[in-house]
Amino acid sequence: MASRLIQLTFVLLFLRRRPDYKFTDTYRKKARSLLQLYIIMEEPEAMEVDDNTFNGIQHSQSAPQLQRVLSEEEKRCSICLDDFIDKKILDKCTHPFCKGCIELHFTYKPTCPVCGTVYGKVIGTQPEGTMTISSSKRRSLPGHEAHGYISVSYDFPDGTQTDVHPKPGKPYYGTSRTGYLPDSPKGRIVTRLLKVAYDRRLVFTVGRSRTTGQDDCVTWNDVHHKTTLSGGPQNFGYPDPTYLDRVLEELAAKGVTEADLHEAPESVIK
Repeated sequence: MASRLIQLTFVLLFLRRRPDYKFTDTYRKKARSLLQLYIIMEEPEAMEVDDNTFNGIQHSQSAPQLQRVLSEEEKRCSICLDDFIDKKILDKCTHPFCKGCIELHFTYKPTCPVCGTVYGKVIGTQPEGTMTISSSKRRSLPGHEAHGYISVSYDFPDGTQTDVHPKPGKPYYGTSRTGYLPDSPKGRIVTRLLKVAYDRRLVFTVGRSRTTGQDDCVTWNDVHHKTTLSGGPQNFGYPDPTYLDRVLEELAAKGVTEADLHEAPESVIK
């Protein structure tokens, strides 16, 4: 429920500050469900949030109620959902919390619990394994014909889950995976940042595989890899013109940026 309140606060804040904003279809679907939840609770007779209601809801009969909820939420810490005690405003994203709440949260994960902005080095739940990086000039990847390619291989043996995993003390199944990147200047930057992410235990985790549905196995942790050399995105291969940029965004979301390249020098690519 806390996460829904946080999301709802964002929707209400945006509606109040940007009454004429034209929402994308994706955002509209997400926000509409939250607004529907609120209106059903506050106005049971309004059982559907259609486009007209959504686009003009800040001008509707619900607007005063929505703004009252927003005003109340702005006075509360999004972690404990109570009034602020020794209010602390984060410097990058400006979200406010109780000083004690956010300091305790940062001991577990140094990210803003509202927007995910990273404040420090995030350490993940990746189990013990190996990462091997090598380059080859023998062939190129589709879309990167001027360069060779880099292979990044991971190997994780079977093991036992620890306290950071879903089922401590229970076994998990290992895996072996190989990803491919162009041996271009940007490809080398991405490869080095993948090494930083691996060292911070962010590339894999233990849980349910989204591909096979198997539980208790080593699986990707939202840093996408190209596991085939060709065949396009539908086959997890190349060409894919925006792939490197997307991976940089995924790494940045985990706090790994080009500012961290010093942790993985060029020499990591053999």
